[in-house]
Amino acid sequence: MIKQVSFFRRRKDLSPEDFREHWRTKHADVVRRLNGLVRYVQNHGLDSSSGFDGIAEVWFEDMESMRANVDTPELESIRIDEENFIDSSTMGTILTNEYIIKETGPVTLDQKLMALVNRLDRNDAATFHSIYRDQLGPLVAAVPGINRYVQAHTRPGIYKTNRLPPYDAVASLWFAEIDSLVASPEMQAVREVEHTILDLDRTRIGIVEEIEIAL
Repeated sequence: MIKQVSFFRRRKDLSPEDFREHWRTKHADVVRRLNGLVRYVQNHGLDSSSGFDGIAEVWFEDMESMRANVDTPELESIRIDEENFIDSSTMGTILTNEYIIKETGPVTLDQKLMALVNRLDRNDAATFHSIYRDQLGPLVAAVPGINRYVQAHTRPGIYKTNRLPPYDAVASLWFAEIDSLVASPEMQAVREVEHTILDLDRTRIGIVEEIEIAL
């Protein structure tokens, strides 16, 4: 399964309410027409200081299914409509492999936090992804109050071409109450590892409202 993650800010001439309404209704209808679409989730940013107003997650079965949309009217319609509500200069996309680190059951009433993650330059991509998944992942999963935790790692192909993606990973956490997470001793262990692999100055974190569009 391939997950495409896109992130962006709203057009400055639109209010947050108008931006969210257009994305949730008119644009969602356009995206639903994509060939091979498996799932589509919108994440509406609730904090303007996060560095993003929206993060879109779109799943395809494989790369061939996703590439089948190239040069199609359906994809062109999406790009045309994006201009109606997105500041295109802020938009970026990464292709990811998704890892479900923790899953405890339904999380429909939980809050959701998302992080667009960048690694420190001293860590190569393979080392970062290994530590992020295999060392940091279990530490985050052990924090009391986290009910679901998913890491989406930027696919290795982009690094093989010597290009740098805008982000190296996307983290998603579902929880009931944030203060208890921050104060827990388990979170301190998380922070100790984070500082060895994450470029926190270039990482964007925010609480979002998750809206399931197509499943």
